[in-house]
Amino acid sequence: MGQCLSIFIELLKAAQEEEQQQQQQQTHHQEPPSTAETSSSPNAAATYPSLPADAEQHRVRNVYDGDTLTLTDERRVRFLGIDTPEIKEKQPFAQEAKAYSKDLCDKKDIWISFDGDNKQDHYGRLLAFVWVPAPENNNGNSYLCVNEGLVAHGFASAYTPNNKQAKLHNWDKLVRLQSNARTQKRGMWSNFQDDSVYKTANGAAYHRRDCQHLTKVKHVEELATSQAMDRGLHACRTCMG
Repeated sequence: MGQCLSIFIELLKAAQEEEQQQQQQQTHHQEPPSTAETSSSPNAAATYPSLPADAEQHRVRNVYDGDTLTLTDERRVRFLGIDTPEIKEKQPFAQEAKAYSKDLCDKKDIWISFDGDNKQDHYGRLLAFVWVPAPENNNGNSYLCVNEGLVAHGFASAYTPNNKQAKLHNWDKLVRLQSNARTQKRGMWSNFQDDSVYKTANGAAYHRRDCQHLTKVKHVEELATSQAMDRGLHACRTCMG
């Protein structure tokens, strides 16, 4: 009897030890969010420990809208790789986008950097990434990419006026930030409707089916708006502007 009791106690202890080991393994494999792109602070996803090597320092005279500003030397800068809602057309979140850029840049020193040969648009504006000291870090040892910050907050969309811009060094990140902002229903994505849209074989935009740009196109692809955006396509300014 005593021997059977001893065996039972040993089996019970072994079972308890195995259960404890399984609990420890489960705890060990619970990992925090893998990147800053999923941070509760949108700015964290657009913050870097240093400036690009080619960054140029300038002073801002005024901020025109969410993605355009003027330097004190009178040159105008168009934020590269993004598009914010239009103020003149009173589009939703246009004022919020301008307020974000103005708070960070207006009458302040900024840095601008370029990407390959994309240095000017056909209006003569500089196409650049805009950098400022990270507002959430007062030590002055990290920098915010304002272009990416606008997208992360849902105040801008990733924008490719032509297929060349899809080769931007951070294009994939801009698309990921846009997808995350949409999932979190931030800013302009707060009332997002995932409707069907259409694209041509080599187009950089997605359209409504009755868009004038599709009237002579025989073969178009139908897809959800979210799919189109995650491919890096932007809304047609004619039918969806």
